[in-house]
Amino acid sequence: NGNNGNNSNSNGHEKPRDSDNNTTPPPESDDVPTATANGGFTHTSSSKAKISAANKGKIPWNKGRQRSPEVKARIAEGVKRRNREKFLAKLAEEGITEEEHLERKKAERRKKEAERRSRKTAKGGYTPTDETKAKISKILKEKYANGEVTRKPRDPSTVRRGFKHTEETKQKIRESLRKKWAEDTEYR
Repeated sequence: NGNNGNNSNSNGHEKPRDSDNNTTPPPESDDVPTATANGGFTHTSSSKAKISAANKGKIPWNKGRQRSPEVKARIAEGVKRRNREKFLAKLAEEGITEEEHLERKKAERRKKEAERRSRKTAKGGYTPTDETKAKISKILKEKYANGEVTRKPRDPSTVRRGFKHTEETKQKIRESLRKKWAEDTEYR
């Protein structure tokens, strides 16, 4: 083999030294070359470091090169063809036709749109779903527990103790509540 102090085998992957077997911990999965699907082997972290060091400062051969429109069109066609093949294979696996798939997608879209419209508020915003409310609640509870979020201390001067509405304001509140009770069935 003619090692010459070089610790790599014929295909460039490192071999463990005999003296290292007793002193080093077992290698991590990244430091053991594993076979790839194409018949090659993965690089170890040390071989990756060597490759990186060898390529430092070098300018890639294709830097600044632009692809011609013909090449772009050929690439786009290949990508579309592969995506179409994957799509048709998925449909075959599900046992449905393309038309059935499109109808299913339209139905899902209509259902989502109707749900979204039902959550729209008068001012143009959206009321969050119960699932979203639960997520927000969970995240905030975790943040309070971790101390990431704390309640702002209230300035005692801003607390409105002893505040009284004027009779005119009280009357406006009464009228708005009566109107809401009369018209809004969800408020009751």
